[in-house]
Amino acid sequence: MLPTYEMIIEPNENSDVEVSFMALVDKPAIEKNFLAFKSHSLEFKADPERMIISGPAMVADSLIYRRDENGEYNVFFSKETISQIAQKFFKKDYHKNINLFHDTPVSDVTIFESFVSDASRGIQPMKGFEDLPDGSWFISAKVENPEVWNRIKAGELKGFSVEGVFSYIKSNRTDKHNAVFNKKDIMATIQEMFNEFKEKFFGEPSQNAPVTMAKYQLADGTEVECDKLESGGMMTIAGAPAMPGDYQLADGTKLTVGDGGVISAVGAAEPMNDYSKNFAAIDQKFAAYETKFTEQSATIKQLSESFSKTNETIVHLVGIVEKMAQSATAEPVGASQNNFSEAQKSKEEKRKELSEALQKIRNKN
Repeated sequence: MLPTYEMIIEPNENSDVEVSFMALVDKPAIEKNFLAFKSHSLEFKADPERMIISGPAMVADSLIYRRDENGEYNVFFSKETISQIAQKFFKKDYHKNINLFHDTPVSDVTIFESFVSDASRGIQPMKGFEDLPDGSWFISAKVENPEVWNRIKAGELKGFSVEGVFSYIKSNRTDKHNAVFNKKDIMATIQEMFNEFKEKFFGEPSQNAPVTMAKYQLADGTEVECDKLESGGMMTIAGAPAMPGDYQLADGTKLTVGDGGVISAVGAAEPMNDYSKNFAAIDQKFAAYETKFTEQSATIKQLSESFSKTNETIVHLVGIVEKMAQSATAEPVGASQNNFSEAQKSKEEKRKELSEALQKIRNKN
């Protein structure tokens, strides 16, 4: 079990143990994003954006996992300490002390609204964050810096994160007592206690099975272990709770991890593109084209055969014409009476030859 420390400040204004800056970050330690509001008039819709961001700056009694040169440990702020921080922050006019990612100071971003939820005084949490515990600090800031506002709209800046100097007090409270439970956690704890009660007084075996950690691999090759890949599960790296942030497994599954390595959200792996239907449609088109090409080839073959026959016909006709021309010049003009019957017989034979040639042409066609 990791050691737990309560973080405190010195209420005295002369002390520098305090929160002196508010950072705009992409992954706030408290894991709660601010809300960016836009102006919306009931009568007109031409009003410019109000450029206001609102949300929790600090959450009371919520464990925050830390790992630095001192090792691994958890810290938390009590509701009393948060109240002191909020009051001192405004006493010393730190409401314009804004930076990006705890590094680059920015201008034209001003905190103009602040309150600490307190049920005893009727001060409820900000709308949209009703589940946060009593004693949490909420703020609103006016953003008049175009570059900062564009980064907020683009989703690069998502939440507040306090910055300052703190003192540490070792806490003897267990993680179970420090944690901020939701309904699911409470029911799980009640079930666990009930099982222990049955085992102790009725001899029934406890239903609390030992936690089994399964090994997985991140997209970058890092090996991690999870007891269950769902919200409320636990993820560890090298035996220690995973740092808060977004992770992606080798199969594409996306995980959001909060303080203490607790999985807060699981996203399904992005499906692979299935191109099989597209390929099938393309194959069908190619098959249709191939059928058309086959039909056209058959048509071309028929035309070729027809052209061949026509060519033969023309050749025969030319031959006939040649024979006719020869017969016209072969007969002498002044043939003697003795040769008349022989010439007449020769003409009959030639007519017969022409008739036979024409018949052959008809048969071919």
